[in-house]
Amino acid sequence: MAVTEEQKARPLPEYATLATVFTGALGAFTLLAGGRLPARIGFGDVARVGIASYKLGRLVAKDEVTSFVRAPVTQDEEASEPEPEGWRRALGELVTCPYCIGLWISAGLSSSLVVFPRQTRFATTVFAAQAVADFLNAGFVKLRED
Repeated sequence: MAVTEEQKARPLPEYATLATVFTGALGAFTLLAGGRLPARIGFGDVARVGIASYKLGRLVAKDEVTSFVRAPVTQDEEASEPEPEGWRRALGELVTCPYCIGLWISAGLSSSLVVFPRQTRFATTVFAAQAVADFLNAGFVKLRED
């Protein structure tokens, strides 16, 4: 099987470093939080963090107003196409992929829920409500088109 130029340029060491940083930070938080970790996390919190992570992931990776976040590691005016190699490519792929950045956001919100539960529930409610509104707006537009 032939290897393409794009495959050759994949920044595997940078990917490994990002994965190590993510795993290390999550592991360190888990160890340091110790007894503060809840025995269970309720369905409401899981749903709120999940929906808020979806919305924030889309906001960071796709919305025009957050293109300033993506611009340093992307190569096009819309800040949607990662740079072709190295760290800028690895970070560009992270911040232009709502699924990829969503995992980091979810971990951050979940960790925040342990340390600042009231504030995190409020913030995640705001973003989860906006995600619900997005789906309702999209449904309304779809109904109007049919």
